[in-house]
Amino acid sequence: MPRRLRVLFVTPYLPLRGVTAARERWWHLLARLAARHEVTLLAFTDAEDAGHEHGLPPGLAAVHPVPKTPWRPDDPLALLPRTVAGGYTNPALRDAIAAQLARGAWDVVQYEFSEMAQLIPGPAPRSILTVHQVGFAQHGPAWRAGGGGPRRAAVLFHRYLRELDFELRAVRRVDHIVTMSAEDATRLRRFAPDLRVSVSPCGVDPAEFRPPALPPPPETDLGFIGHFGHPPNADAVGFLVRDIVPRLGRTVRVRLVGRGVTPEVAALAGPGVEVTGPVADVRPHLLAATVFVAPVRFGTGMRGKTLEALAMGRPVVTTSVGAEGLGATSGRHLLVADRAADIAAAIVRLLDDAALAADLGRGGRALVETCFGWDAIAEAHEHIYEAVVAAPPATRPTPAPRLPPAARARRGRLPALAAGFALLSARALGWHIARARGARSGRAAIGPALERVRV
Repeated sequence: MPRRLRVLFVTPYLPLRGVTAARERWWHLLARLAARHEVTLLAFTDAEDAGHEHGLPPGLAAVHPVPKTPWRPDDPLALLPRTVAGGYTNPALRDAIAAQLARGAWDVVQYEFSEMAQLIPGPAPRSILTVHQVGFAQHGPAWRAGGGGPRRAAVLFHRYLRELDFELRAVRRVDHIVTMSAEDATRLRRFAPDLRVSVSPCGVDPAEFRPPALPPPPETDLGFIGHFGHPPNADAVGFLVRDIVPRLGRTVRVRLVGRGVTPEVAALAGPGVEVTGPVADVRPHLLAATVFVAPVRFGTGMRGKTLEALAMGRPVVTTSVGAEGLGATSGRHLLVADRAADIAAAIVRLLDDAALAADLGRGGRALVETCFGWDAIAEAHEHIYEAVVAAPPATRPTPAPRLPPAARARRGRLPALAAGFALLSARALGWHIARARGARSGRAAIGPALERVRV
């Protein structure tokens, strides 16, 4: 880039390696951006972060940790998504951001996670919001994955209304949006065709994650690695063990590796199924499996562990959801199937055909080397900064008014929830009407526009 920028990078957790795909991404981006720009990190911290400050990326100009303390917002109508209400509304966090904005002449302020939009103080230097997942797009698939049912439909529909309204308002609070995948950029621009959005995917270090010249003999047949506190991962391993493995027609060994093992995931352990929990290094476990399986049925964004499996030259079987953001071709880089029987058939093909498995391993490795190395992603991220700094500021709408305190006090819990549901339904109708008008006018034809901004 032509000049050194002053960047304030705001994250909801410390950037650390080996914890989650998001933290891994922040670490690698910051380590590279800080070598060429003056980058200050403002990170909210919780109990999991304690004692890990030594693991932060090198080269940062300053680090400002802000403890995330419990806080419940004044939200009687239940308009905020659960993740926002549970940790991203504390005024101390907003004050910490405002203090940093007041102290420095920042060129760019980058906020990570949609939930952070609640903390953006208002008009400020050029700002970016990274949307790691589009929450409102997950609930229909999650409902189907959970077996359907009217009660679950009502719960998920309310969550959909809250996340649709919150997330579409969130992306209007900044000058530029970054998504992990072109699919997520498309989902947002269906509702906001004029949104300034770039795609900056998850990545992997191909030098660190590379297959050895002589791979060790496999220790298990099927492997899955992920953070089980993330609901799509917990659902995926349940789907694998209960629905896919019985269709293989043979006895296989399955190894499930990752942090945040829930009681439901722990209960999957048994004959042929090993649940290891967290490990210090995932690479030996990637090599240990004949096939890496990621039968993810809902969620958006990208799957970091799938990228790591591809980088290690492992044959991968995943779903259409699991392949989002990769730009991969089924049969060349991995195998894609969605139904349990089809996933089982794909697994059997790879277990029985070592040549096909090796071909896919080489194809997946080549894809990673070409498109997903951290050096290239960080360089492209600098071009996003350059475009944001050069562009005129985006028009930011005034936040919706809240009920005055007296009106809130007169409402009981159930009437307030009903009023909130009605309000969210009306807003959702407005969003969908705007989407339909955009589609009719042709403004939602975003494919070519995305190609111009895609990393």
